[in-house]
Amino acid sequence: MKVSRDTMTAVNADLMWAAGCTAYRLNNGYYKQPVLVNDQVVRPTNRDLVEQALANAALITDADRAMGADCRRYMAASVTMQALRTELNEWAKITARVCSLDEIASRYDMSVITAMPHSYARQLRKESVDARLARCEGWVGTVGNKVELAVEVVRSNYSEKFNTWFITAITDTNHSVYFSYRESVEPDTHIAIRGTVKRHNGQATQLNRVKIVGDSK
Repeated sequence: MKVSRDTMTAVNADLMWAAGCTAYRLNNGYYKQPVLVNDQVVRPTNRDLVEQALANAALITDADRAMGADCRRYMAASVTMQALRTELNEWAKITARVCSLDEIASRYDMSVITAMPHSYARQLRKESVDARLARCEGWVGTVGNKVELAVEVVRSNYSEKFNTWFITAITDTNHSVYFSYRESVEPDTHIAIRGTVKRHNGQATQLNRVKIVGDSK
């Protein structure tokens, strides 16, 4: 009889979700592959950390358990809402399935849940940024004029098509601006920028020829 290498001793689903959040906390993020420096592992995979947490429950905090429960509810609700709007893609179907399980008995499902806290945190951040941008006030400057602004970067997305980064930021006067830049600027970074107002679009202002001229803090 052939035994599947994917099978494992069944684990309570709540414990598995909590262990996934433990791994996310300990690694300060999600790593599918280990990070090596001079052939030494400085960041193990989150899956390795999940297995450690399952073997030693003392690693799992009450906050991890609470986050695991919140993560599971959020991801389940997210795919339910997606199903109401459109047909679910394959990943959404997998997410819905693992959210519904009472026990986790396959290593594949363990790997899926291990990735969920990262998706959860990313979605919460997106919702927070969207809400902040919706509260921004009016436009900055006049089209064609130069402006100098103190801003907080809230998004930084790379475009392969244009080989550039598209940055969205909020000024210290609560105005939304966006611009292209040759390098990534991490979200939560506070910088001073100088640029030319290219156009006003909705509630946001697009800037052109932007230069970072310093730290705004």
